[in-house]
Amino acid sequence: MNRLRKLYLIGFLTVLLAVLLPIPVLSQEIRTAHEESNFENYTSFEEMWDFLQKVQASSTEMLLSDFGSTIEGRRQPYAVLSRPLITQPWEANASGKPIVLLAANVHGGERTVRESLLMLTRDLAAEGTDENYLLDDVVVIIAPSINCDGFVRATRGNSRGIDMNRDYIKLEQPALSNFVQNLWLKWQPHIELDGHNGGSYPYNICYQGPAHAASDQRLTELCDQDIFPFVDKQMERQGYKSWYYSGGDRQAWRTGLTDARVNNVYGGFINCISILYESPGGQDRQIGAKSGYVACRALLEYAAENKDKLMECIDRARRETIELGQKAAGDIAIAVEKGPQDYKVSYLIAEGRGEERKIIEVTDALLMSMPIVTKSRPRPYAYILEPRAVKAIELLHKHDILIEVLQEDTELDIEAYKVTNIDYASQYDHPASVAVTCEDDTLKESRTFPKGSFIVRTGQVQGRLVTHMLEPETNDNVITWNSMDALLPRVPGAGGGRGMPDPTIMAGRARFADPNQIAAMFQRAGGGRAGGRTDPEMAQRMRQFTQRQPREAIIPIFKVMTPIPLPTRILKD
Repeated sequence: MNRLRKLYLIGFLTVLLAVLLPIPVLSQEIRTAHEESNFENYTSFEEMWDFLQKVQASSTEMLLSDFGSTIEGRRQPYAVLSRPLITQPWEANASGKPIVLLAANVHGGERTVRESLLMLTRDLAAEGTDENYLLDDVVVIIAPSINCDGFVRATRGNSRGIDMNRDYIKLEQPALSNFVQNLWLKWQPHIELDGHNGGSYPYNICYQGPAHAASDQRLTELCDQDIFPFVDKQMERQGYKSWYYSGGDRQAWRTGLTDARVNNVYGGFINCISILYESPGGQDRQIGAKSGYVACRALLEYAAENKDKLMECIDRARRETIELGQKAAGDIAIAVEKGPQDYKVSYLIAEGRGEERKIIEVTDALLMSMPIVTKSRPRPYAYILEPRAVKAIELLHKHDILIEVLQEDTELDIEAYKVTNIDYASQYDHPASVAVTCEDDTLKESRTFPKGSFIVRTGQVQGRLVTHMLEPETNDNVITWNSMDALLPRVPGAGGGRGMPDPTIMAGRARFADPNQIAAMFQRAGGGRAGGRTDPEMAQRMRQFTQRQPREAIIPIFKVMTPIPLPTRILKD
């Protein structure tokens, strides 16, 4: 009886202690400046670093460092949280756990999700919290502020005014290049989050996954069928709402961009579940920060509860990307447009303004998120670029794409694109991007490539990105962003292709001549002059010139269409 009484007493005291004991001291004492101001003032750059350092100093399960510096010298912070503590990417990959990278503030003035991530960092590091228990099953990397220079200005762009969420292919801006090269490509996360302000009322968070048809569609399907419904449930439990980015009306809901230069689309090309979160403007700052917190935590909870499914999805995408390239199998989606899904959806929209604004439930509507392929090309085994294409190779190398170099002159059967027009136009912050128009039929021939030519195989983990960046008709390739300008052919009838008159248009061995040039040569040959003497040598050259059939202007990116041994060595950094 005494023993039973002791057990009851122990049980009672255990329950009492659980109720009375406060939450961990770390969570109570360390607060962001945003929280301290009752969510009125955002956490400054200096306060962010001070906060992160205090959290790190209070935990044995958090590492703190920077992944680079901005143009103006501001260090870009990141934290690694794990149990046991992981210090390097290879350790994370060997852990058997999903790796989740949470980032925000690539647009400097968009600060809400940045605050959510700071609070989440603290709670992940605090021993005994529900968030801390997630570290048993997930490796978490948090980069709360990519665009630190834009943050201090409260501007969308960086200190140069450049929109860095259009720079994921060019990687021209140091802050964005630091993020991609030193975090994303280095740690190879299974899920990556990009936090913004945007979307549509009455939702607290709007989301989107990989959006291009050239990425593995099972990544997008996992988002649509598994991850986003999970996020919706977690949000609803806390009284918040979530739905797709970006907005809709009574007929259809629109979704975001399909350009590889944008974060969530780029991620699909490198076999990552890259997710966009947009926190709609106009909501109370406290609600925005806390709902963003719940949505970010939900991604970690999903990864912890579904790690086998998540990791198998990514592993399969990586394996099959390599296999497709090694076999030169299937087609590449070159151009896409958004169309409706084959199912209908229901959602909320706001109509009216101010006191007259009403929330309307729309049912049986279209969801315009299906990437429909409007142009495709066969996948090659490899691409060949001439030794002068150094700038294009440098751009590819930034993305951890494997480059090889021919070790001897090699004759190969190739295909190349015949170009009919070249246009220059401004895109976003880029004043003179290039767009080429090619014939549907390709040039097929045997050609000898000199030692030193570059070989880029599609059978590598980055193979989907390889094809997108080396197919000249996509809208985000090495030609688009001017790394091939010096090597492009001049096109008849297009001002030399660069807006400059040029009587002779060259592309490899192809030559086209201006009519005035022909007339001048004809006169020099003695034609058109009564009694004029004819230079026999010049007359012969004139006959050869007028009889020669012009060859097509071609894009100097050559495709090897079938697997073949190649005498190469890997290009080192």
